Amino acid sequence: MKEHLVNEYHRLIKNLHQTDSYIFNYFGQKLAPFDLSVQQYVTLRRLSEVYPNSLTAGELKEKMTDINSDMTRLTDRLVAKNLIVREIDPQNRRKVNLRLTEESYRFVETVAVEFSNFESIVSHLTDEEVSTMNTLLEKIRNQSVK
Repeated sequence: MKEHLVNEYHRLIKNLHQTDSYIFNYFGQKLAPFDLSVQQYVTLRRLSEVYPNSLTAGELKEKMTDINSDMTRLTDRLVAKNLIVREIDPQNRRKVNLRLTEESYRFVETVAVEFSNFESIVSHLTDEEVSTMNTLLEKIRNQSVK
């Protein structure tokens, strides 16, 4: 039975959603042995970029790709796993900093090895196809809502 799509725009949105799910699941499977979700891994990678320094929750959220991530819940889980620590900023006691420990930094670097060739998921595309895809996806995201 052939699926009925209203038009090619509907097909595009469906394809974008399916591709996002495919990529998300692919990375989720790679992270499963480390007991990490994709959002947790991205959070740890952002903190590893500034290690041994820290970021506030607001700074961290700005660096995240998932604009809807619940930063409090996400960081609570990483604190519970002893992968990040919360520290009161000595210059401003209302500010809470998040950082990796030395041990968790090494853990993140170990997990990162699994993603050293993460482009393999799209390596069958030509350079021109990749460039066109990037241009079109950026155009979709940068379109102002009218």
